[in-house]
Amino acid sequence: MITAGYKDRDVNVRDLKLHYQEWGEGQAPAVLMLHGFGVSGHMFDEFGQRMSERFHLIALDQRGHGDSDWSPEGDYSRDAFVADADAFAEAIGLDRFILVGHSMGGLNAVAYTAAHPEKVRALVLVDVGPEAAKEGVDNILRFTQGPDELEFDEFVEMAHRFNQRRTIENIRERMSHRLRQMENGKWTWKFDRRFRQKDSPIRVGSDLTNDEVWALYRSISVPTLLVRGAESDVLTQDTAERAAREMQRARLVVVPGAGHSVPGDNPDDFTSAVREFLDDLARGQFEPVAAAEPPPLSDLVEAQAEAQRRRAPGTAMLVLAGVGAALLLAVLAMGGRRAAKRRGRKRPARLHVPRDVTIPSVDVDAARQRAAALLEELGHVSRDSMQRARAALAEADLQRARAGAEDVLHVLGERTRAAPGAVRGAARKVDARAIVKKARKVRRKRGMARRVLRMAMWAPLVLAPARKARGTKPRRTLKPWRA
Repeated sequence: MITAGYKDRDVNVRDLKLHYQEWGEGQAPAVLMLHGFGVSGHMFDEFGQRMSERFHLIALDQRGHGDSDWSPEGDYSRDAFVADADAFAEAIGLDRFILVGHSMGGLNAVAYTAAHPEKVRALVLVDVGPEAAKEGVDNILRFTQGPDELEFDEFVEMAHRFNQRRTIENIRERMSHRLRQMENGKWTWKFDRRFRQKDSPIRVGSDLTNDEVWALYRSISVPTLLVRGAESDVLTQDTAERAAREMQRARLVVVPGAGHSVPGDNPDDFTSAVREFLDDLARGQFEPVAAAEPPPLSDLVEAQAEAQRRRAPGTAMLVLAGVGAALLLAVLAMGGRRAAKRRGRKRPARLHVPRDVTIPSVDVDAARQRAAALLEELGHVSRDSMQRARAALAEADLQRARAGAEDVLHVLGERTRAAPGAVRGAARKVDARAIVKKARKVRRKRGMARRVLRMAMWAPLVLAPARKARGTKPRRTLKPWRA
């Protein structure tokens, strides 16, 4: 679609002539637009045409691009772009405005907003975040650093191969603003040729580290709309969601059918997203809309602990298992002695128990006290561990909390693994009747508890005849049989 309706203007700023396109009436709310690398303010033509009835839109050709002057000293640092934008806004009488930035222009817009928050009513960032995918950046550089001189139709064909979302007619119009004709009749790029020269001494971008750029984004307090092209190879979905989540007042919108150049790839949906954002802002109803927050780390810790409790046997279950093993040994020993007596042998049959294993005597009172102390100790360990985990999570910041949560889970896991050994040691000293009575209260509804209880109920009937036949007391120390 051929766009029209704008006015071409120039202004002298900081010893440079800066060119811009102007849409709409000067009394309407002002919108200043900053383009990306290698293009010009005309990349916003479709957007400007659709919004010109309600807003006063200014699309600036930044230094070294479009019809603006090149920097004599080759200064294309971010600071230079920000200083240009500030001087330009003052020169044309913009006091407070909505700032829109795409790609390189978006990074310039973030830096400008951080330096002059009182002048920016709202910020619209188009397919730009604190990080850029290397593949997408390399694709742009290969396209802009390709042949320097071609016939006009050859440039159009090359641009169509690069972005097939556009029609040939649309690309032809866009290239007419990005190219200039030389004296020999061929065409070349308008932006500074030093960008395309290897080992050029020009200064580009900023010296900020990756962490410092993220901190700059987080410092922005004005309402912000972050727009990502659904098919973009420059701004990933993960980076866009994180930026929208970590910025103070940001909304993320993903435009379908658009790559990196969102305003021209899908101008209708891009315009709708910006219009809705500005309408909500005007009504005082702006609310950030971003990716869903992950669950709190405290919930994750409790869920992991619960999962470990399900996988590991419970305290009472371990005790019951120990009781069952003791009863089994007693039954086997009694059965062996009764069989030996029937055969008239003077010594009972051997019970194959390892020589280094000793089954200690059973003390009812001591067993009862030990079992109660063990249960209380395990309860305190579990409660204290969870309280320390919650306290650590409440005091930690988001990034360090994840590592801390892993340490807490490791501690809980180690204590869970240590519990079975402690319980088995205690079970050897536990009186069967006392533990069975405790098991009825703790695991009355569990199937294994029922089976152990039935075994304990029949144990006295089985043991009583043996004790009566031997004429021994109930308390007795069982020792391994020896040959």
